Amino acid sequence: YLAEREGLDEEEQEKKKKRCKGRAVDEETEADDELKTELDSPFTEKHISNTTTDKTTASDSANEPAESDSSHKTPLIQRKQKQKLSSYQKTKQEYERIMEEHARKRETKLSERRKKYKEKKTATYQLLKRKTKKGQPNLNLHMELLLQKMKGRGCGH
Repeated sequence: YLAEREGLDEEEQEKKKKRCKGRAVDEETEADDELKTELDSPFTEKHISNTTTDKTTASDSANEPAESDSSHKTPLIQRKQKQKLSSYQKTKQEYERIMEEHARKRETKLSERRKKYKEKKTATYQLLKRKTKKGQPNLNLHMELLLQKMKGRGCGH
């Protein structure tokens, strides 16, 4: 059973390889065909570039008046839209503005808290990592830190 399974797997892998090779050959032949059609075309590169520039300049000159007309219309339309805001839209905009302010305030408070926490953490680490001349941890500082924690919490024990 295992031998049959291995044989089937090998056949599948060979088929995949053939398909991949076939695709690569097809892509190469398509690229060659495209190159041949470009070379066989009656127009030269010079002629093609001239026609494309002529078309672009003509379209640019046609677009200029349209753009100037539309640019005059858009501010007028925008003004009308601003004037015709319903009460719901006004309150919605006000709500969004207030929510953005709250989000900014919340973010600044959080960043301040993070700074304080980080400073406190580094200070305690610096205190705890101190060693004596012999390389032993300074337990006196450890005890002071514990005492400060107990006073800060207000433990009544």
